[in-house]
Amino acid sequence: MSVGGALVVGAGAAYFLLVDGNTGFFGALALIGGLLLTVAVADQAAARGETATCVVTKIREELRESVGEGGARTTLYHHALRCPGGYPSSLAEDRRAAPEGGEVRVAYDAERRVAPAVEGSSSPWRPALLALPLLAAATAGALRGRRQRLSEERPA
Repeated sequence: MSVGGALVVGAGAAYFLLVDGNTGFFGALALIGGLLLTVAVADQAAARGETATCVVTKIREELRESVGEGGARTTLYHHALRCPGGYPSSLAEDRRAAPEGGEVRVAYDAERRVAPAVEGSSSPWRPALLALPLLAAATAGALRGRRQRLSEERPA
């Protein structure tokens, strides 16, 4: 995870150094945002090939407040689960998946590469649709910067 984060930041820094002016700064931001959203797409599209019907044994609420003036409060619900085979044993969602004692269908990866999710709740389309324009803007900015550099290098 930290290697991937370093690569994303390194790509943004390289972009910033290679493309001049404001285009370099905003293009680097667009590139970093697009790459992070691409990681989210990969996570959501990752194989959660197994499903299980689990019983919610306990729900713990975690209130989170964003930093800054007028920060928004959100609640994360940690569900303790009893599933066949013992895995998954917990599920974190931004809403209650089921009441205590209720059942919930959970999609999970048997190799435990990605976190379990409520079956059908994890769709890669939203982050993919956000990543595409950001990556396109970064590419357009790099091409624009390259064209400007080439026109400056040509003899008159």
